[in-house]
Amino acid sequence: MSLKEQYKAAEKLLPWNAKNSVLNAEPHPQKSDDSHFFYRKENRNRDGSISVNWLKVSTIDGSEEDLFYHRKLCELLHRNSLPFTECKLERDVLSFSMDDKDYTFDLVTEELTEKKQKRSRSLSSPDKTKEVFLRRHDLWMRNLSTGEEKQLTFDGKENDAYGEPAQFSGYITDKLKKEPLLPDILWSPDSRFFLSYKLDQKKVKDLYLIKSFDTEGSDCIRPILYTYKCSFPEDEHIPLAYYCLFDTETGEMHKLDLEPQPAGGPMLRTPCSAAKWLEDSSAVYTTLVDRGNKSASFAIVYTDGSVRKVLTETTDTFLNICTYGELDGFGNYRASNYLTSDKKTVLWQSERDDSARLFRYDAENGDDLGAITPKDCMVGNLIHADDENQWIYFYASGLTCTSDPYYQLVCRVHYDGSDFSILTPEDGMHRCAYINGMLIDTWSRVDKTPVTNLRHADGSFIRELVAADAEDLFNRGYVLPERFSVTASDGKTVLYGILIRPADFDPDKKYPVIDYIYGGMQCYNVPKAFSWKGNIKGREMLGGLETMAQLGFVGFILDGLGTPGRGKTLHNISYENIHGCAGLKDHVYCLDEIQKKYPFLDLDRLGIWGNSGGGCGSTRGILEYPNVYKVAVSSAGNHDQRMYNTEWTENYYGLYDKDIYAPGDNTALAKNLKGKLLIVHGAMDDNVAPSQSIRLVDALIREDKDFDFFILPRCNHNVPADPYFIQRRTDYFVEHLLKKKTNYRFKKTE
Repeated sequence: MSLKEQYKAAEKLLPWNAKNSVLNAEPHPQKSDDSHFFYRKENRNRDGSISVNWLKVSTIDGSEEDLFYHRKLCELLHRNSLPFTECKLERDVLSFSMDDKDYTFDLVTEELTEKKQKRSRSLSSPDKTKEVFLRRHDLWMRNLSTGEEKQLTFDGKENDAYGEPAQFSGYITDKLKKEPLLPDILWSPDSRFFLSYKLDQKKVKDLYLIKSFDTEGSDCIRPILYTYKCSFPEDEHIPLAYYCLFDTETGEMHKLDLEPQPAGGPMLRTPCSAAKWLEDSSAVYTTLVDRGNKSASFAIVYTDGSVRKVLTETTDTFLNICTYGELDGFGNYRASNYLTSDKKTVLWQSERDDSARLFRYDAENGDDLGAITPKDCMVGNLIHADDENQWIYFYASGLTCTSDPYYQLVCRVHYDGSDFSILTPEDGMHRCAYINGMLIDTWSRVDKTPVTNLRHADGSFIRELVAADAEDLFNRGYVLPERFSVTASDGKTVLYGILIRPADFDPDKKYPVIDYIYGGMQCYNVPKAFSWKGNIKGREMLGGLETMAQLGFVGFILDGLGTPGRGKTLHNISYENIHGCAGLKDHVYCLDEIQKKYPFLDLDRLGIWGNSGGGCGSTRGILEYPNVYKVAVSSAGNHDQRMYNTEWTENYYGLYDKDIYAPGDNTALAKNLKGKLLIVHGAMDDNVAPSQSIRLVDALIREDKDFDFFILPRCNHNVPADPYFIQRRTDYFVEHLLKKKTNYRFKKTE
């Protein structure tokens, strides 16, 4: 096959061409009523387009029927099939968006209502009677029936405002998109109370971006300076959120007796809220984390404004709690912690025994009542809490019954620690919804396509709901990843990775290799579930390794020592060691063993690439191991940890110490460069500042090194989704590892 033909084969797997290549991998179940849930079932039409049916399932016997009369809605929309893939159902009214318009469809009357899409600047209460919005740095409330407005706070001012999120990652991106500034609040279920905060960032230092391209619809070509607040670890002052509780009936605001929380972006109106209300609206609870990430507490806030701190845990290294890692979360809450509805019991996740376990506390006196989950069971996200029967449902990894310790199965245990059981025995990665006493569980592996099963709450099998259809993906040339394991640099720990062979694999040939790395220690990088899309919108599947396989490359992904999910001892290897890039040393150490397993690897043609923490890791790889890695592509890299925001960096380095932070500066290794290095950054990156890459470029120039560098003027942190970057990264590896060149340019193939 010619190089041009290989590029055409790779083109079929690019994100804009393969986005609909797998159907029914994510059925997205939602509660319909007290005895039903509904889900989406995707169908491929003869013309290749995708249509969706919405099906209702009984949680009594598992029987299935249409959620509504689809043909009627198609007629009202003047469509042959339903084009929307997301919807919500509330009180028999379906809401969805299509063609920049919002719609509601009454399932009873079959009446369709259309309205122009509006980006709200307020957050409505659950009962839709009132909304809260920001005006001149204060919080206001509007009665949705009368339109009457009421000011709730009076002393807000710039950089000392109520309900405004901190300006870290994404702030300028949202501003450029003209996203409305929403108040950061958390409504109580009964719509009477809401939690918010006053954000103090008066003394937080500024960071800058320069927009060099002209604004659409404007003749102005003068560069525009954008300023936002961003604290670095060496800074004394960081954004601090002082919690407040509001009673919308009395108009009272209670300033809560809680230590201010380090803030980075929205804290409450997010999929991982820093607080969670009880269903009866009698209290809201929160997990507090001190700056430096060595101490965390669980606090209950009552509606009269009183606060009770139930427990505090400290550690000598760092706490893997509320750190956006692979262990945290419960519904829309960022921590795997829980307060029972009677406010008598707290379930608290802790790694004090090395494994992540759930501990039970007396919420009234703070007594530690001991662990309720086994020691050889790593508790992940919580799924559901059944207070009536005293069951907690959760994901667990590290189980001896799985072939990979990272695989998460669905488990449950009584609040007193009795009757622990595994509810989903399939050997793979599980994602589950608990609805009306039924488990809707989707499981897969990198080498097995997803299947969604229905189970009773005790795990007993009912039936298969739907299996994914990946025929189109495989027809495009998708190479099924292979799982492998190797021994880490400590000589004893088993590490797990995946390898993707070239599409035209010949065992008698030698192939160049690409190591796709992510250097952040808050998560593991090796995918465990079936992967057919990027983990962030617009990115390539599997870090582009499927694309490169079509061009004759071997690709691998490996999790080294220092990543979470295997216990605190192994994760601690990253403590004060961000520059270790979550086990980069192991990537190099394990190469010989990997080659023994796969003798067709040509390690004299070894490349490495990654974005963000992976941009740091790939650069670190070619500078720290210049005789190992011959080519590196680094995008949006945080090359000096002293220049990244406090919220992430201090989690693992702790409070600023010059000697500890200094090794995290890639520029100090610039003199080591031997191979080919491509550095790319988005000029509008409001996560990792472009100055990170500019400083690296300066260091390489001062060392008189040959390298390649370009800026994407309109791009933010999501460089891997940029089509120009995808083309250039691909060409770079082809030119310098395959020693070939082409003028072929990727395009949409359909």
